[in-house]
Amino acid sequence: MTYLLVLYRVVTILVVFLLVALVLSKRHLGRFTIFDFIAAVTLGAVAGADISDVDKPHGPRIFALIAIGAIHILFTKMLLKNRKLGKLLTFDPTMIIQNGKIVVKNMEKVRYTLDDLLSHLREQGAFDISEVEFAILEPNGQLSVLKKSQHLPATPGDLKIPTQYKGLSIPLVLEGKAKHEGLRAINLTEEWLVNQLAGQGVTDVQEVFLALLNTQGQLYVAKYQDPSNIQKLDH
Repeated sequence: MTYLLVLYRVVTILVVFLLVALVLSKRHLGRFTIFDFIAAVTLGAVAGADISDVDKPHGPRIFALIAIGAIHILFTKMLLKNRKLGKLLTFDPTMIIQNGKIVVKNMEKVRYTLDDLLSHLREQGAFDISEVEFAILEPNGQLSVLKKSQHLPATPGDLKIPTQYKGLSIPLVLEGKAKHEGLRAINLTEEWLVNQLAGQGVTDVQEVFLALLNTQGQLYVAKYQDPSNIQKLDH
């Protein structure tokens, strides 16, 4: 009976967590502020106590989880409306590299190590630190990097080359199923799709894992692959 009770509590807590996560915006799932971190730790502590101590009532702790989520949402709205309050409760961006020079004082201030810096630079595609003009440690712990102008890739605009409009590709087949709403959106029929797939050697839509039509009218088709043809990678 105890195991069933624990299982019941785990399921209900997961459902509550899912609802809270759906209510929170993508910003909170991708970027943690100080208050986000505190709320997450508190939620975990309440949930852990509820699961481990089955002798205590379940209802008040579920209420506590919902209350924490509601307070978090309310507090976040307050931060959005009051910039001064937000600045008090979040970290400021920190300049780590300025005009190509490492600001050691700022690194020591935020306890940001040289290994951290080099690792985060590589994540941003900057393998040569001499190519970096500015690097800013953001409040969420990510490093924003601006390379020196001579190391930035040239764009068509820089070269004064005219380009065609490029918008979002429209999915026409997903996991072996034709997306009729996508076809209707661009005034195409399933017969047109079948003919286009046949031109790429596809006899059945179910053979296609993904098919996308871009704004240039080009159809990208990815078939389901035979596992025996997949290349194995060595360590």
